[in-house]
Amino acid sequence: MAPRLKANAEPKQKSLMSWFGKGSNVTPNVKPKPETKPVAQPDDASTSQPSSQEPRTPASKSFNFDALNSSAMVSSTPSSAHSTPPTSDAIDITMLSSDDEDAHPVKRMAQRKRKVMLVDSDDEGVPPGKQRKSSQFSSSPVAKVAKKQRISKGPPGDEDDEDDDGAQSSFSQRLTNFRKSPVKKTRKSRCKTSDDDDFIVPDDDDDDDAKSIKSSASCSSASSRRLALSSEEDFSDLDDENPKSKSKGASKKAPAVKKTVAAAPEASSSTGMFLTAAEKRQQEKKDEKKAAETPYSFLADVKDREGRRPGDPNYDPRTLYVPKSAWAEFTPFEKQFWEIKQNHYDTILFFQKGKFLELYEDDARIGHQEFDLKLTQRVKMSMVGVPEMSFNFWAAKFLGKGYKVGRVDQAETALGAEMRMAADKSKGKVSTDKGKEKIVRRELNKVYTNGTLVDAELLTDEQAGHCISIFEEQSTENTDNNKFGICVLDCSTSQFDLSAFEDDVCRTKLETLMRQLRPKELLFVKGNLSVPTSRLLKAVLPAACLWTGLRTVEGFKYEETLQELKTLYPPEDGDESMAGDEDATVLPASVPEPIREMVSCQNAIVAFGSMIWYLRQLNIDKDILSMKNFNIYDPMKRGQGLTLDGQTLAHLEVLVNNEGTDEGSLLKLLSRCVTPFGKRLFRIWLCMPLQKISDINARLDAVQDLIEHQTFEADFTELAKGLPDLERVVSRIHARNCKVKDFIKVLAAFKKLSRGLSQLADTSESFKSKTIFGLLRSAPDLLPNIKHVEDMFVKPTSEKDVDELVPREGKDQVYDEIMSEISGLEEELEDDLKRLEKKLGCKLSYWHSALGNKEIYLVETTSSQKGIPDDWTKSSSTKTKSRWIVRSLQSKVRQLKEARENRNTAIKAFKFRLFEEFDADCAVWLRTIKVFAELDCLFSLAKASIAIGEPSCRPELVDGESAWVDFEKLRHPTLCLSTSLKSFIPNDVKLGGDVGKIALLTGPNMAGKSTVMRMTATGVIMAQLGMFVPAAHARLCPVDRIITRMGAYDNMFSNASTFKVELDECCKILRDATPKSLVILDELGRGTSTYDGMAIAGAVLHQLATHTLPISFFATHYGSLTDDFAYHPNIRNMHMSTIVDDEKRDLVFLFKLVEGVATSSFGTHVANLAGVPLPVVERADVVSKDFAQKFQERMQIKQLKHGARLPIVAQADFAYLYQIAAGQLPLPEDPVRHKEVLARLKQVVQHYVKK
Repeated sequence: MAPRLKANAEPKQKSLMSWFGKGSNVTPNVKPKPETKPVAQPDDASTSQPSSQEPRTPASKSFNFDALNSSAMVSSTPSSAHSTPPTSDAIDITMLSSDDEDAHPVKRMAQRKRKVMLVDSDDEGVPPGKQRKSSQFSSSPVAKVAKKQRISKGPPGDEDDEDDDGAQSSFSQRLTNFRKSPVKKTRKSRCKTSDDDDFIVPDDDDDDDAKSIKSSASCSSASSRRLALSSEEDFSDLDDENPKSKSKGASKKAPAVKKTVAAAPEASSSTGMFLTAAEKRQQEKKDEKKAAETPYSFLADVKDREGRRPGDPNYDPRTLYVPKSAWAEFTPFEKQFWEIKQNHYDTILFFQKGKFLELYEDDARIGHQEFDLKLTQRVKMSMVGVPEMSFNFWAAKFLGKGYKVGRVDQAETALGAEMRMAADKSKGKVSTDKGKEKIVRRELNKVYTNGTLVDAELLTDEQAGHCISIFEEQSTENTDNNKFGICVLDCSTSQFDLSAFEDDVCRTKLETLMRQLRPKELLFVKGNLSVPTSRLLKAVLPAACLWTGLRTVEGFKYEETLQELKTLYPPEDGDESMAGDEDATVLPASVPEPIREMVSCQNAIVAFGSMIWYLRQLNIDKDILSMKNFNIYDPMKRGQGLTLDGQTLAHLEVLVNNEGTDEGSLLKLLSRCVTPFGKRLFRIWLCMPLQKISDINARLDAVQDLIEHQTFEADFTELAKGLPDLERVVSRIHARNCKVKDFIKVLAAFKKLSRGLSQLADTSESFKSKTIFGLLRSAPDLLPNIKHVEDMFVKPTSEKDVDELVPREGKDQVYDEIMSEISGLEEELEDDLKRLEKKLGCKLSYWHSALGNKEIYLVETTSSQKGIPDDWTKSSSTKTKSRWIVRSLQSKVRQLKEARENRNTAIKAFKFRLFEEFDADCAVWLRTIKVFAELDCLFSLAKASIAIGEPSCRPELVDGESAWVDFEKLRHPTLCLSTSLKSFIPNDVKLGGDVGKIALLTGPNMAGKSTVMRMTATGVIMAQLGMFVPAAHARLCPVDRIITRMGAYDNMFSNASTFKVELDECCKILRDATPKSLVILDELGRGTSTYDGMAIAGAVLHQLATHTLPISFFATHYGSLTDDFAYHPNIRNMHMSTIVDDEKRDLVFLFKLVEGVATSSFGTHVANLAGVPLPVVERADVVSKDFAQKFQERMQIKQLKHGARLPIVAQADFAYLYQIAAGQLPLPEDPVRHKEVLARLKQVVQHYVKK
């Protein structure tokens, strides 16, 4: 409804015709002489006559301004030169004759101002068809011309002596533009107001207005098409309407409009003085709309909640500052939107509006820029909309671009909102914000990030997507070694892993953990991570990993985390562990045991506290934490299995290749699991192979049984076919975030799984090994648990389109009572239909809308039916049928709608109760899943053992104090299966045992040295993983650790050069290697000068061979090392054989590992193969030979000069032996190393004594 004119405006209404008079400029207190010049009238003014009445002021006419807006006033008001312009339509101004003009003189406006005067056109800022209707039916061509003249600038020139007749005639022509416009605008305004009211729950204050509006003829058809407030979409769309269109909203917004008008330029103010009242009302609406469409001022200068701008180092991008003044001007929906958005400014928020999800403001613009979604304007807010059913598709799109995505759902239906308001009113609750209460309530469902995804539709990867919270503490004992607390979360399974450790300067454990898990999101406190740690994380983490930084005031500290844990897991009844204990660090027994074990590790608890705080911001904390799925994670697992640190995983390409993909990796080759949870478990197995011989042999027995019984694999494959990701679905059921059809599938899958595992156990009983039989017998019987759950609800006839679980009779009392009420109402309505049939004497039927409860129980008749009662209202019709709303039935229909709404609520509550019953046996379900996942992993090892081809063998493991390996015809598993490689040459590899533990490997580039070293390490991993090895024969003593130093690369993010990276990795080898370790060193010392590099390589080799004593490959191009360590009994000289053609400078690589020393590295030959110009190669060959000759001569002269029989490295051995004998140095504490060192020194002494 258009705003009414103010009461005090009537006496001040002036005749606009007086502005065009030519009276003298006198003060208002002086009465001017009357002018006799007649007033010019339009051509069609046939009733014009000289005025004989006395002059009167406009106030004395007592105009009824309200009546001007009605059609009745138009038809009843006579045409008069004193009351109306010479048209048949009513207007809002008073036209006076020359006598009236003389009686009330008005100061004439300067012509100069009229020249620059501009008036906004009608269609400026107005949607098409909204405000142009008033002028569409004007039949006067003059009106259109006058309209165009009104919005243009006045013509240049001197206008001081304009003729009065021309001015008045022009003004009369302008007035014809407003014929019937007040009436049409008023009726349209009423109709719009009626539409707005359909979206608002009526209250007592609005009853009268609603009745008068709905009785309007222009809006009756729209009102008949809808039952007031029964549409869910209509009720929710109230949010889109501007409350200014309502009478109350208009009165509240009037001051703002007035302020806007007052602030207009002087030219606009003078223009407004020449507008009729109808034009002024229209102009006010334009100004009001412009003010509503003005962008929010707080978005022009973005600040966080604390008032910091984006350039501030402490700026928080998650929050937005909304000034208090803005809240007063928000519509109810805007207030609802910004209440949520101000706390999630960096999140793309999807707001549910009926069957659509909409993005607003910055989110809408991002959607338009990134995905070309259509951008529209909704009142003051930019908007983009997508169908609700496509949410997962668009959420995945935004997540793929690195954005956070939030979903705000409607917490109630339109009918539910009405029922809520009615209940509040009956209880006497009075809301301070009625506008907020009248719109559908919405709540933030959850926020999605790449590292915290739970929904199956958004989880595109079957592998776990980890979110890691990290907290670093500076070590007081060693400044280089910092302490770390880690909390790892897999949201899809609700599994937490807590870890705490002290790391070295290279951050070995941290790197290992990150490479093992490859997280998708990293959570840290800003300023907490040291520079070396940050550099390492940037170098190691995947490029798509999301970095989420918390401010220092965010997250929970140690004491706060403990308090939160006590709140999350309150003590159970009868728990006396907390009684009388005031120690804040003591947690009740209700807290999961892994957390209680880690309570002394403050860093881990702080990291866990940050994770709790973050999950709470995403609104998923309760669902995940209540699962109580906690473990303690050790990335290295020293002593429990074969340790593969981060560098080893990278160098051997265990999980990913050097390009970051899984193509050609060991995981890609060996992982042949068929279930998602089996694939996740196999990745853990591959990162942490076994070390105990008994465990390895037990797994090998199982693999061999599976290979020998092919029919067993067929039964397993049939059982695994079609199984959903049970591990993740169980977690979603616990979080009550599971679809009904998925729940039905899970029950069917567990029933199938329980019966299938029992049958497989019976079959495996005849196997040689009891490993598989014991594994399958450990699976619990699920049938009683499944029957208990299925007995609570009615089994649907079809599992495809089921969307609700109906309780069996007697299983839910509330549901039974509601269904009884619904049945009674439906029977009463059927009886009423029969009564109506008797009254009309014809056959009647009920018609129901296919969707929802919007239109139900409409009485359907034939289109030709006569004698329809007057109180029936037609709703819709077809060619043959008419549908009617019967007033006498509406009270029962309303009761039925409310009962069905209560039924939906009861169904939802029953579904959650059913999920809770299922979740009560969560441990049973997870144990079954684990059994089947282990069986899947065993099948994967068996399939991979067959896929590697021949020769392959079962490895023989021998227990011993120090490691050794012996492979015959060993092949690299990945390369031998490569389709791009025609053939692969196997090699015999033997380290330790009755030969030296270190192979000093020489030979030219491209000869295959790195391949042999990687192949040996991979063979050890496969053997200790519990599968067959691609070799003719394999014997080994299990190793405890594989440490590698391979390749030449720098680390730009770690601020480390190539040589620095080499020495960092070398340092870890010397520190962590044991006699049971496998060490691979490739070309150490090449990053510096020749002499320094040779010295470092020789010193490290001597340390490994004499004191560290691991089995090792030491590849080098320093040929002098072979001469220096020819005496050492623990070092074997080996090389890759090559055929050399010196004339053609050609090399033929035989890729065969043989005993002895390579004659040269043949660098110039390789340069020729690489295509280096021949003159350059020839010159390099001359220089190389000259350098080698001079170096050899210098070494001979030096040896003759000193006359020493022992090389310098051998002198170090004797010096060490002397220091031990003199008591200056202690022997190693490790008994194995103690024994090994003395044995090697004894062999060295014997070697020189024999000489």
